[in-house]
Amino acid sequence: MNPFKYGQIVTDLDFCPRPQLEKELKGHIISGQNVLIEGERRTGKSSLIIKTAKEIKNFRTVYIDINQIKTVNNLIGRITNSLISMDKESHLFEKLVKVVSSLRPSISIDSLTGSPSISFSTNQTMPPQSVENLLEFIYLEHSNRKNIIVFDEFQDILNLKDYKSIIVIMRSRIQFHSGMPYIFSGSVRKNMDKIFYDPDSPFFKSAIKLEIGALEKKIFRKYIKKKFLSGKKIIDTSLIDSIFINSGEKPGDVQEFCNALWSITEYNTTIKQDNIDNALKVIFSREKEFFEHTISLLTGHQLRCLTALANLGGKSIQSGRFLEYSGIIHASSAKKAVTRLANLKIIYEYKKEYHFNSPFFRTWLIHKNY
Repeated sequence: MNPFKYGQIVTDLDFCPRPQLEKELKGHIISGQNVLIEGERRTGKSSLIIKTAKEIKNFRTVYIDINQIKTVNNLIGRITNSLISMDKESHLFEKLVKVVSSLRPSISIDSLTGSPSISFSTNQTMPPQSVENLLEFIYLEHSNRKNIIVFDEFQDILNLKDYKSIIVIMRSRIQFHSGMPYIFSGSVRKNMDKIFYDPDSPFFKSAIKLEIGALEKKIFRKYIKKKFLSGKKIIDTSLIDSIFINSGEKPGDVQEFCNALWSITEYNTTIKQDNIDNALKVIFSREKEFFEHTISLLTGHQLRCLTALANLGGKSIQSGRFLEYSGIIHASSAKKAVTRLANLKIIYEYKKEYHFNSPFFRTWLIHKNY
Protein backbone atom coordinates (compact mmCIF):
# COMPACT_ATOMS: atom_id res chain seq x y z
CA MET A 1 0.00 0.00 0.00
CA ASN A 2 1.27 3.44 -0.95
CA PRO A 3 2.09 5.25 2.33
CA PHE A 4 2.10 8.75 0.83
CA LYS A 5 -1.26 10.51 0.89
CA TYR A 6 -2.13 13.90 -0.57
CA GLY A 7 -5.22 15.98 -1.29
CA GLN A 8 -6.80 15.01 2.03
CA ILE A 9 -6.52 15.66 5.75
CA VAL A 10 -4.01 13.30 7.36
CA THR A 11 -3.43 12.42 11.01
CA ASP A 12 -1.58 9.86 13.12
CA LEU A 13 1.25 8.08 11.27
CA ASP A 14 0.42 9.79 7.97
CA PHE A 15 1.14 13.19 9.49
CA CYS A 16 4.68 14.55 9.33
CA PRO A 17 5.43 16.13 12.72
CA ARG A 18 5.60 19.92 13.02
CA PRO A 19 6.57 20.11 16.71
CA GLN A 20 6.95 23.88 17.09
CA LEU A 21 3.68 24.74 15.33
CA GLU A 22 1.84 21.94 17.14
CA LYS A 23 3.11 23.23 20.48
CA GLU A 24 2.10 26.83 19.73
CA LEU A 25 -1.34 25.90 18.43
CA LYS A 26 -2.02 23.56 21.34
CA GLY A 27 -1.11 26.31 23.81
CA HIS A 28 -3.46 28.79 22.16
CA ILE A 29 -6.35 26.30 22.10
CA ILE A 30 -5.99 25.34 25.75
CA SER A 31 -5.88 29.01 26.79
CA GLY A 32 -9.03 29.76 24.76
CA GLN A 33 -7.21 32.06 22.33
CA ASN A 34 -8.70 32.60 18.87
CA VAL A 35 -6.18 31.81 16.12
CA LEU A 36 -5.67 32.97 12.54
CA ILE A 37 -3.79 30.39 10.45
CA GLU A 38 -2.41 31.51 7.10
CA GLY A 39 -0.59 29.52 4.46
CA GLU A 40 -0.90 28.64 0.79
CA ARG A 41 -2.93 25.67 -0.33
CA ARG A 42 -1.28 22.27 0.17
CA THR A 43 0.91 23.45 3.05
CA GLY A 44 -0.89 21.19 5.54
CA LYS A 45 -2.96 23.74 7.47
CA SER A 46 -6.04 21.56 7.90
CA SER A 47 -4.04 18.48 8.86
CA LEU A 48 -2.10 20.48 11.45
CA ILE A 49 -5.32 21.80 13.00
CA ILE A 50 -7.15 18.47 13.11
CA LYS A 51 -4.13 16.50 14.33
CA THR A 52 -3.32 18.99 17.08
CA ALA A 53 -6.92 19.31 18.23
CA LYS A 54 -7.35 15.54 18.27
CA GLU A 55 -4.51 15.16 20.76
CA ILE A 56 -5.92 17.62 23.31
CA LYS A 57 -7.90 15.72 25.91
CA ASN A 58 -11.55 16.59 26.56
CA PHE A 59 -11.82 18.91 23.55
CA ARG A 60 -14.09 18.26 20.57
CA THR A 61 -13.71 19.85 17.16
CA VAL A 62 -16.44 21.42 15.04
CA TYR A 63 -14.78 21.54 11.61
CA ILE A 64 -16.59 23.85 9.16
CA ASP A 65 -15.14 24.03 5.65
CA ILE A 66 -16.58 27.06 3.85
CA ASN A 67 -14.50 26.69 0.70
CA GLN A 68 -16.32 28.16 -2.32
CA ILE A 69 -19.48 29.18 -0.47
CA LYS A 70 -21.58 31.62 -2.50
CA THR A 71 -24.66 32.34 -0.36
CA VAL A 72 -25.79 32.58 3.25
CA ASN A 73 -27.72 29.36 2.55
CA ASN A 74 -24.41 27.61 1.81
CA LEU A 75 -22.89 28.92 5.05
CA ILE A 76 -25.87 27.84 7.17
CA GLY A 77 -25.83 24.40 5.54
CA ARG A 78 -22.11 23.92 6.17
CA ILE A 79 -22.43 24.89 9.84
CA THR A 80 -25.49 22.73 10.56
CA ASN A 81 -24.10 19.63 8.89
CA SER A 82 -20.74 20.05 10.63
CA LEU A 83 -22.60 20.08 13.94
CA ILE A 84 -24.52 16.95 12.98
CA SER A 85 -21.31 15.21 11.91
CA MET A 86 -19.61 16.04 15.22
CA ASP A 87 -22.41 15.04 17.55
CA LYS A 88 -24.48 11.98 16.67
CA GLU A 89 -26.80 12.36 19.67
CA SER A 90 -30.41 12.47 18.49
CA HIS A 91 -31.44 15.18 20.93
CA LEU A 92 -28.87 17.55 19.42
CA PHE A 93 -30.28 16.98 15.95
CA GLU A 94 -33.81 17.64 17.20
CA LYS A 95 -32.72 20.86 18.90
CA LEU A 96 -30.83 21.94 15.79
CA VAL A 97 -33.88 21.38 13.61
CA LYS A 98 -35.89 23.63 15.94
CA VAL A 99 -33.27 26.37 15.70
CA VAL A 100 -33.42 26.41 11.90
CA SER A 101 -37.13 25.53 11.56
CA SER A 102 -38.04 29.05 10.43
CA LEU A 103 -35.66 28.59 7.50
CA ARG A 104 -37.74 25.66 6.21
CA PRO A 105 -34.97 23.04 6.09
CA SER A 106 -35.12 19.81 4.11
CA ILE A 107 -34.09 16.76 6.13
CA SER A 108 -32.70 13.63 4.49
CA ILE A 109 -31.14 10.37 5.65
CA ASP A 110 -28.05 8.88 4.04
CA SER A 111 -29.05 5.41 2.84
CA LEU A 112 -25.59 3.97 3.53
CA THR A 113 -24.68 5.49 6.89
CA GLY A 114 -28.13 6.27 8.25
CA SER A 115 -26.89 9.74 9.21
CA PRO A 116 -29.26 12.69 8.86
CA SER A 117 -28.39 15.87 6.95
CA ILE A 118 -30.01 19.26 6.50
CA SER A 119 -30.22 21.35 3.34
CA PHE A 120 -31.91 24.60 2.40
CA SER A 121 -33.68 25.68 -0.76
CA THR A 122 -31.61 27.78 -3.15
CA ASN A 123 -34.79 29.71 -3.96
CA GLN A 124 -34.96 31.01 -0.40
CA THR A 125 -32.86 34.01 0.56
CA MET A 126 -31.72 33.74 4.15
CA PRO A 127 -31.09 36.85 6.24
CA PRO A 128 -27.60 37.32 7.76
CA GLN A 129 -29.19 37.09 11.23
CA SER A 130 -29.64 33.34 10.62
CA VAL A 131 -25.93 32.90 11.33
CA GLU A 132 -26.27 34.60 14.72
CA ASN A 133 -28.86 32.06 15.89
CA LEU A 134 -26.59 29.16 14.95
CA LEU A 135 -23.53 30.61 16.67
CA GLU A 136 -25.54 31.14 19.84
CA PHE A 137 -26.85 27.59 19.61
CA ILE A 138 -23.28 26.28 19.39
CA TYR A 139 -22.22 28.24 22.46
CA LEU A 140 -25.27 27.65 24.65
CA GLU A 141 -25.67 23.98 23.78
CA HIS A 142 -22.01 23.24 24.35
CA SER A 143 -21.07 25.75 27.04
CA ASN A 144 -20.56 22.85 29.48
CA ARG A 145 -18.17 21.14 27.04
CA LYS A 146 -14.81 22.15 25.62
CA ASN A 147 -15.11 22.73 21.91
CA ILE A 148 -12.84 24.04 19.18
CA ILE A 149 -14.62 25.76 16.31
CA VAL A 150 -12.67 25.64 13.04
CA PHE A 151 -13.61 27.71 9.99
CA ASP A 152 -11.46 26.46 7.11
CA GLU A 153 -10.88 28.61 3.98
CA PHE A 154 -12.40 31.48 5.95
CA GLN A 155 -11.47 34.05 3.29
CA ASP A 156 -14.36 32.72 1.20
CA ILE A 157 -16.77 34.45 3.57
CA LEU A 158 -16.01 37.44 1.32
CA ASN A 159 -17.82 35.65 -1.53
CA LEU A 160 -21.15 36.40 0.16
CA LYS A 161 -23.14 39.35 -1.10
CA ASP A 162 -23.89 40.37 2.49
CA TYR A 163 -20.43 39.52 3.84
CA LYS A 164 -20.09 42.83 5.68
CA SER A 165 -23.25 42.14 7.67
CA ILE A 166 -22.22 38.52 8.22
CA ILE A 167 -18.81 39.30 9.71
CA VAL A 168 -20.30 42.02 11.92
CA ILE A 169 -22.78 39.49 13.30
CA MET A 170 -20.18 36.75 13.67
CA ARG A 171 -17.74 38.98 15.52
CA SER A 172 -20.48 40.39 17.76
CA ARG A 173 -21.29 36.89 19.03
CA ILE A 174 -17.84 35.28 18.99
CA GLN A 175 -16.35 37.94 21.26
CA PHE A 176 -18.65 36.73 24.04
CA HIS A 177 -17.84 33.04 23.57
CA SER A 178 -15.22 32.89 26.29
CA GLY A 179 -13.44 29.57 26.69
CA MET A 180 -14.43 28.43 23.20
CA PRO A 181 -11.46 28.96 20.86
CA TYR A 182 -12.13 29.73 17.21
CA ILE A 183 -9.58 28.87 14.52
CA PHE A 184 -9.82 30.74 11.22
CA SER A 185 -7.73 29.11 8.52
CA GLY A 186 -7.18 30.60 5.08
CA SER A 187 -5.05 30.24 1.97
CA VAL A 188 -5.56 33.62 0.25
CA ARG A 189 -3.47 36.00 2.30
CA LYS A 190 -4.71 39.29 0.88
CA ASN A 191 -8.31 38.35 1.68
CA MET A 192 -7.49 37.02 5.14
CA ASP A 193 -5.56 40.22 5.82
CA LYS A 194 -8.58 42.22 4.68
CA ILE A 195 -10.65 40.49 7.36
CA PHE A 196 -8.13 40.51 10.20
CA TYR A 197 -5.84 43.50 9.56
CA ASP A 198 -8.08 46.17 8.05
CA PRO A 199 -8.84 48.63 10.89
CA ASP A 200 -12.40 48.95 9.57
CA SER A 201 -13.05 45.22 9.82
CA PRO A 202 -14.98 43.84 12.82
CA PHE A 203 -12.37 41.07 13.07
CA PHE A 204 -9.46 43.53 13.24
CA LYS A 205 -6.68 41.94 15.33
CA SER A 206 -9.18 39.55 16.93
CA ALA A 207 -6.99 36.43 16.56
CA ILE A 208 -3.32 35.60 17.03
CA LYS A 209 -1.57 34.67 13.78
CA LEU A 210 0.27 31.46 12.95
CA GLU A 211 2.05 31.33 9.60
CA ILE A 212 2.24 27.90 7.92
CA GLY A 213 4.94 27.37 5.32
CA ALA A 214 7.39 24.67 4.30
CA LEU A 215 8.07 21.79 6.65
CA GLU A 216 11.36 21.68 8.51
CA LYS A 217 13.60 19.81 6.08
CA LYS A 218 15.44 17.71 8.65
CA ILE A 219 12.19 16.35 10.04
CA PHE A 220 10.64 15.90 6.58
CA ARG A 221 13.68 14.00 5.25
CA LYS A 222 13.49 11.59 8.18
CA TYR A 223 9.74 11.11 7.61
CA ILE A 224 10.19 10.42 3.89
CA LYS A 225 13.06 7.98 4.40
CA LYS A 226 11.05 6.05 7.00
CA LYS A 227 8.03 5.82 4.68
CA PHE A 228 10.12 4.46 1.80
CA LEU A 229 11.89 2.01 4.11
CA SER A 230 8.48 0.52 4.97
CA GLY A 231 8.66 -0.91 1.44
CA LYS A 232 12.38 -1.67 1.69
CA LYS A 233 13.07 1.24 -0.65
CA ILE A 234 16.22 3.22 0.04
CA ILE A 235 16.38 6.89 -0.96
CA ASP A 236 19.39 9.16 -0.60
CA THR A 237 19.16 12.59 1.05
CA SER A 238 20.23 14.32 -2.19
CA LEU A 239 17.26 12.78 -4.03
CA ILE A 240 14.89 13.89 -1.28
CA ASP A 241 16.25 17.42 -1.71
CA SER A 242 15.55 17.10 -5.44
CA ILE A 243 11.96 16.23 -4.56
CA PHE A 244 11.77 19.35 -2.37
CA ILE A 245 12.95 21.52 -5.27
CA ASN A 246 10.52 19.99 -7.77
CA SER A 247 7.66 20.35 -5.27
CA GLY A 248 8.36 23.91 -4.23
CA GLU A 249 8.78 22.56 -0.66
CA LYS A 250 5.00 22.46 -0.22
CA PRO A 251 4.06 19.49 2.00
CA GLY A 252 1.09 18.46 -0.14
CA ASP A 253 3.11 18.57 -3.35
CA VAL A 254 6.02 16.72 -1.76
CA GLN A 255 3.55 13.99 -0.71
CA GLU A 256 2.17 13.84 -4.26
CA PHE A 257 5.68 13.50 -5.71
CA CYS A 258 6.57 10.74 -3.24
CA ASN A 259 3.28 9.00 -4.02
CA ALA A 260 4.19 8.94 -7.72
CA LEU A 261 7.74 7.82 -6.94
CA TRP A 262 6.50 4.96 -4.75
CA SER A 263 4.10 3.82 -7.49
CA ILE A 264 6.88 3.32 -10.07
CA THR A 265 9.55 1.70 -7.89
CA GLU A 266 9.84 -1.93 -6.86
CA TYR A 267 10.11 -3.27 -3.32
CA ASN A 268 13.61 -3.89 -2.01
CA THR A 269 15.33 -1.38 -4.28
CA THR A 270 17.53 1.71 -4.19
CA ILE A 271 15.90 4.76 -5.73
CA LYS A 272 17.94 6.57 -8.42
CA GLN A 273 17.76 9.86 -10.29
CA ASP A 274 16.04 8.14 -13.23
CA ASN A 275 13.20 7.23 -10.87
CA ILE A 276 12.86 10.89 -9.86
CA ASP A 277 12.61 11.92 -13.51
CA ASN A 278 10.02 9.23 -14.24
CA ALA A 279 7.97 10.17 -11.18
CA LEU A 280 7.72 13.70 -12.55
CA LYS A 281 6.44 12.26 -15.84
CA VAL A 282 3.77 10.35 -13.89
CA ILE A 283 2.63 13.60 -12.31
CA PHE A 284 2.56 15.30 -15.72
CA SER A 285 0.37 12.46 -16.99
CA ARG A 286 -1.99 12.74 -14.01
CA GLU A 287 -2.27 16.53 -14.29
CA LYS A 288 -2.13 16.90 -18.11
CA GLU A 289 -5.86 17.47 -18.56
CA PHE A 290 -5.95 20.12 -15.82
CA PHE A 291 -2.87 21.90 -17.17
CA GLU A 292 -4.24 21.97 -20.72
CA HIS A 293 -7.63 23.21 -19.50
CA THR A 294 -5.91 26.01 -17.59
CA ILE A 295 -4.03 27.10 -20.70
CA SER A 296 -7.28 27.13 -22.69
CA LEU A 297 -8.57 29.85 -20.37
CA LEU A 298 -5.72 32.23 -21.24
CA THR A 299 -5.18 34.83 -23.93
CA GLY A 300 -1.91 34.95 -25.84
CA HIS A 301 -0.64 37.79 -23.63
CA GLN A 302 -1.50 35.89 -20.47
CA LEU A 303 0.14 32.67 -21.66
CA ARG A 304 3.34 34.47 -22.66
CA CYS A 305 3.37 36.18 -19.29
CA LEU A 306 2.86 32.83 -17.53
CA THR A 307 5.72 31.29 -19.50
CA ALA A 308 7.98 34.18 -18.54
CA LEU A 309 7.05 33.66 -14.88
CA ALA A 310 7.91 29.97 -15.19
CA ASN A 311 11.33 30.65 -16.68
CA LEU A 312 12.38 33.91 -15.02
CA GLY A 313 10.53 33.88 -11.71
CA GLY A 314 8.05 36.41 -10.39
CA LYS A 315 10.14 39.13 -8.75
CA SER A 316 10.36 41.70 -11.57
CA ILE A 317 7.33 41.38 -13.82
CA GLN A 318 7.71 44.88 -15.24
CA SER A 319 11.45 44.75 -15.90
CA GLY A 320 12.91 45.08 -19.38
CA ARG A 321 14.13 41.47 -19.29
CA PHE A 322 10.68 40.14 -18.37
CA LEU A 323 8.94 42.21 -21.06
CA GLU A 324 11.47 41.15 -23.69
CA TYR A 325 11.14 37.45 -22.81
CA SER A 326 7.34 37.58 -22.82
CA GLY A 327 7.12 39.70 -25.97
CA ILE A 328 4.86 42.17 -24.17
CA ILE A 329 5.57 45.80 -25.07
CA HIS A 330 4.04 47.72 -22.19
CA ALA A 331 4.67 47.11 -18.48
CA SER A 332 1.02 47.92 -17.75
CA SER A 333 -0.05 45.07 -20.06
CA ALA A 334 2.19 42.65 -18.17
CA LYS A 335 0.71 43.80 -14.87
CA LYS A 336 -2.81 43.33 -16.22
CA ALA A 337 -1.98 39.80 -17.43
CA VAL A 338 -0.45 38.85 -14.07
CA THR A 339 -3.51 40.16 -12.24
CA ARG A 340 -5.71 37.94 -14.40
CA LEU A 341 -3.49 34.91 -13.67
CA ALA A 342 -3.76 35.62 -9.95
CA ASN A 343 -7.55 35.97 -10.18
CA LEU A 344 -7.67 32.56 -11.85
CA LYS A 345 -5.60 31.24 -8.88
CA ILE A 346 -2.87 29.99 -11.19
CA ILE A 347 -0.36 32.14 -9.32
CA TYR A 348 -0.31 34.06 -6.06
CA GLU A 349 1.70 36.97 -4.67
CA TYR A 350 3.73 36.64 -1.49
CA LYS A 351 6.33 39.10 -0.23
CA LYS A 352 6.26 41.05 -3.52
CA GLU A 353 6.95 37.96 -5.61
CA TYR A 354 4.61 35.83 -7.73
CA HIS A 355 4.62 32.05 -7.30
CA PHE A 356 2.82 29.17 -9.02
CA ASN A 357 0.08 27.52 -6.99
CA SER A 358 1.20 24.27 -8.59
CA PRO A 359 4.99 23.90 -8.88
CA PHE A 360 4.38 20.98 -11.23
CA PHE A 361 2.51 23.25 -13.65
CA ARG A 362 5.53 25.54 -13.76
CA THR A 363 7.87 22.60 -14.49
CA TRP A 364 5.45 21.24 -17.11
CA LEU A 365 5.40 24.58 -18.97
CA ILE A 366 9.21 24.58 -19.09
CA HIS A 367 9.28 20.90 -20.10
CA LYS A 368 6.82 21.55 -22.96
CA ASN A 369 8.74 24.63 -24.15
CA TYR A 370 5.75 26.93 -24.01
